[in-house]
Amino acid sequence: MKGPKNSDKDLYRNGLIACALGYMLTAISPVIVADSNLHGLAMAFWRCWIFFAVLALIILIRKDKNLTFKRFLSAAPAGICFGSSMGLFFWAAKITSILNATLITILLPIPLTIASFFIFRERINLRHIIVSIIAVCGAMLIVASGSSSGTGDIKGDLLAAVGVLISAGYFVFGKRTLLTVPLFEFVAGVFAWGGLVLIPMVIATQASIIAQSNADVGRIFMVALIPGVGHFLLNYSQGKAPLNLIAVFQLIVPVVSTLLAYWILSQTVSVFQGVGMAIVLIMLGINSYFKPSDEETSQVE
Repeated sequence: MKGPKNSDKDLYRNGLIACALGYMLTAISPVIVADSNLHGLAMAFWRCWIFFAVLALIILIRKDKNLTFKRFLSAAPAGICFGSSMGLFFWAAKITSILNATLITILLPIPLTIASFFIFRERINLRHIIVSIIAVCGAMLIVASGSSSGTGDIKGDLLAAVGVLISAGYFVFGKRTLLTVPLFEFVAGVFAWGGLVLIPMVIATQASIIAQSNADVGRIFMVALIPGVGHFLLNYSQGKAPLNLIAVFQLIVPVVSTLLAYWILSQTVSVFQGVGMAIVLIMLGINSYFKPSDEETSQVE
């Protein structure tokens, strides 16, 4: 009896660690985009195709080549959501302020938590709800107390909001598809479909995909590889941790983005933002420490 229980705890812990690291790495994207001369859609386009090329090469050199056309098609729903949401968010990061765009990401735990209950039948206890609400309030304090650079255009805010809602579909479709498709093949398919979706978006907006400097070339590879590994870790965590916790861990993003905006973009960090970051990290720590019982996380047949 002890062996399986300890194994379950290890899987749960590994899932949360991968989830946290994944969000930390993806939080780098909007800061790099805001500091680049390239349009956000162009950055998203290169991000998909460069990371797809890396994953495809890994799959090809492995002995078990499992990237079949059927599995490629299975990744389409998640990939289409991934490409659409990423393109919209990167576009928004160039129109509105980095803090406004970050604020919108706080909305993601809401549709994901709802989906975890109604689609995957994950039971949510009162402690999780209270701690999550406090964490959301902490994240709101981070953004509301920050200085805002950029135009702050409402169109950018709306683009970010739509992108976040579509992003919820990426996680929902991903959780289902990963039940039958191996991780490497799924992520490769997601990035390929994401790249295909971004092609008409780039053409429609007439965004140039040509880097104007060596610095932008470096930023393109940074956006492709660092957050790409983050998404790989997030998909790895799908089978290890419940979706409702993965949803709330999204609140790490405003913490990391604010710190990076201070470091890279020279934006100020107020005392209230520091308090908000502390609240988010403490609440997420509480949620991750108390492992839900099997009854709370099991799926209802």
